[in-house]
Amino acid sequence: MTGAGSGGRTWAARLDARLAGLGYARGPASGRVTGLAVEPGLVTARVRDGAPTPWTVRIELPVLTDAEWRRAERALVADSDAREQLLDGELPPDADALFARAGLPLLPAGDGEPVLGCDCPDWALPCAHLTAVLAALGAAFDDEPFLLTTWRGRDRRAVLDAVRNGPPPVPLDDDPAPDAGSAPDGGFWDCGDLPDRRAAAPAPAVAELGRPAVSVRGRTLTDTLAPAYEAFLTW
Repeated sequence: MTGAGSGGRTWAARLDARLAGLGYARGPASGRVTGLAVEPGLVTARVRDGAPTPWTVRIELPVLTDAEWRRAERALVADSDAREQLLDGELPPDADALFARAGLPLLPAGDGEPVLGCDCPDWALPCAHLTAVLAALGAAFDDEPFLLTTWRGRDRRAVLDAVRNGPPPVPLDDDPAPDAGSAPDGGFWDCGDLPDRRAAAPAPAVAELGRPAVSVRGRTLTDTLAPAYEAFLTW
């Protein structure tokens, strides 16, 4: 699996350039790196340089939240080329640019990241041991780019599962199908004829009065008032 990215740069070269841009002056590497491990938020390794015991190196990076990962995944699948590469099981070579489009970092972005540590007595950061581990880390990213996403909190399987099992991207120029019961294309003012209120008019309430003893010109009060009530209800 290749780690070449935009302009042919490898992940190792981009990591090196990013660290240089963050002000980490890279000195000569020293020692043999063993036990390199990448976990969410943490890289650890041991470096042997002839000392009685190997030095322990730690490189910490904040992981993205679940909500941030959803944004990152949407940015990845919104790009048709990137989505095809992910469906083929590969991390897009411009994934860092796609993350940036969503306002998220993939590589170290400054503001306190990464946090570098080595238990050797050298005060320089990065020391020769850290430099050796950073070089080994860049090479590991070239061999398996999903180690980058692992460092940010999602391993290869989690990223690919999210892409494969998530909803397909909706083109921006396609309108979603209207929900059942939604207004027709004409909107509110084109929702069809109103029902005939006269056909649905209830019986006049005066009919509930029964037959009162009062009469008007030989007609009961109910019979006299009913036409007026009916006219009012159907007006």
